[in-house]
This record gives sequence, C-alpha cells and structure tokens, in this order.
Amino acid sequence: MSEAMPSDDPLDPNVTVRRRLLMMIAGGVLTVCVLACCLCSGAVFYFRPRIEQSPDNAIALTKQFFRSITVPELWEPQGTIELNVFHQLSVRGSYYEHPKCESVLALIHVDSRWNSQASVREHIRETMIERGGGDEPMLIQERTTREFTVRDTLRRFEFSTGKDLATDKTYRLMEGVVAGTTGDVLICIKIDADFWDEDEIAEMLLSIQ
Repeated sequence: MSEAMPSDDPLDPNVTVRRRLLMMIAGGVLTVCVLACCLCSGAVFYFRPRIEQSPDNAIALTKQFFRSITVPELWEPQGTIELNVFHQLSVRGSYYEHPKCESVLALIHVDSRWNSQASVREHIRETMIERGGGDEPMLIQERTTREFTVRDTLRRFEFSTGKDLATDKTYRLMEGVVAGTTGDVLICIKIDADFWDEDEIAEMLLSIQ
C-alpha cells in the first residue's frame, strides 16, 4: 500500500472529484430521508455530511461493519463520511480508491428506519454510481445481475457499464447490499473500465464475514 497521504489541497482536481462523489452519496441518502420526514429544506444544508480523510479511520470503520472482508490489494483506504439528522438518521461510511485511476469503493451503513427502503438505495445509485464527477447522469450501456453467497445468504448484485457523456470515459459500476455486524451495508463501486477486475471484486464479496 502506498504511504502517500491523500492531498488536502482544495485545488487538486482529484480531491474535487472525490469530494463531489462522496457528497453525492450522503446527499442522496439525506435528500430521500428528509423528504420522507417532511423536514424543511434548510435541513439539507445544516445537516451536511462530514468527510474526513483518514486511512486509519476508514479501516477501523470497515472492521466495525464486518468481522472480516478482503478489500482488493490495490484499493487504498482514504477516509470516512458521516452525517446525522435529528438523531433519526445516521449514515456512516468508509471509502477506498484505486491509486491509478478515478475510482471509489464505498461501504455505507444507514442506521435508521429508512435503511430498508429501496428508494434510499435507488437514490444512492443514481447520485453516486450513475453520475460522473459532474451533474450529468451516465449513459448506462449494459446492466446485469450476479448472485453471491455472502454470510450464508444469497445476495444479488448489479454490475453495469456506463459512459460519462461529458468526458466520453467508460466506467464499470457495481452495487449491492450485504448483512454486516451492525446491519445492512451498501457496497458501491465506480472505476475506470480499463482498471476493472471482476474476479477480485467477486473474491471480496465472498470473503465477507
């Protein structure tokens, strides 16, 4: 694993893309739940997510979610994302990045009565996975499902190929929900198609305990 620490320079384009993606993750969950609770629009700003760049905290939070998980070697822990709304909704997540390309692997736990809502997961998919670094949605060119036995339970995962219409770059995408030690955990992946390795992702899913 590289010893280089992530840049904190707000002008670094990699930091900008990363923060935008992570804000989309938490913002998507927050928007759905705020609307469901009929809260005022001002809450969206006041309860904005907190992103902390800390590889150690990313590893620690991942260990809270699972007794064990083998994250592919090239994916480096970067930090955590958290938000809390009126003590009714708590979102915690750790995120990893591939050092050689634009990418994010996020493990997101939603601790509230909304964590089983399909609309919440769908909104995360639309905002985090099916959108690029900008505001335009990706063009999904192919979508398939695969099933894996995770912790003795058959789970369905969606694998997609999408093109960023703004940059014409192609990405591989994956998302699915697994049972963690603290409840359901949403696993999301977005990575440059040239660096996609489906076998190592499958090995990660099968390693979850």
